[in-house]
Amino acid sequence: MAKTPAKATRAAKKSAATNNVSLAERMSFLRKQRSITLEALAGKSGLTKSYLSKVERGMSVPSISTAMKIAESLNLSVGQLLGEIQYEGAISVVRQSERPSFMRGGSGSGYNYEMLAPRKQFKTMEPFIMRPPLQFENDKRFNHSGQEIIFVISGRMEVEYGGSLYQLAKGDCAYFDAHVPHRSRSVGKIAEALVIVKAS
Repeated sequence: MAKTPAKATRAAKKSAATNNVSLAERMSFLRKQRSITLEALAGKSGLTKSYLSKVERGMSVPSISTAMKIAESLNLSVGQLLGEIQYEGAISVVRQSERPSFMRGGSGSGYNYEMLAPRKQFKTMEPFIMRPPLQFENDKRFNHSGQEIIFVISGRMEVEYGGSLYQLAKGDCAYFDAHVPHRSRSVGKIAEALVIVKAS
């Protein structure tokens, strides 16, 4: 039987209200629905009771890996915990003029970065625009967990990775395990590259 206009309106409002429920409210509801105490959830997830309480009160936003631990402890998929397909912050659009920039090294000889997703929640990767210096900054090299991608947008770059040098031109891409010491520099003029860092 078709819904009356009034019923359809009420259903639409109910659906909108459901979609607007915050992660904090959803997590609290799902936990209580399953009669699981914060202590029990802490024991199952390996997280502290105080941290889980902060999440439920909206005082802390979990990383995607932490959200996966919570979801698994509640026998849910992370999508169900976050509200299935969409949740607040599911998409982040940053205009070119809005990209925060910072310098590594704190001077003109350092690396210049622009953050591409500063407001995105539940990130599993960190994208930047990088402009490396023309000369390597002393003997310092970088290493961290996870993996990294460097895609050259303009100019030419030299990447030192594990003691070997690799020349990259516009359109070239390097994908590597980031625990190996590495660094990069521009060749000829300041190059521009998309850098994506994915934590392990």
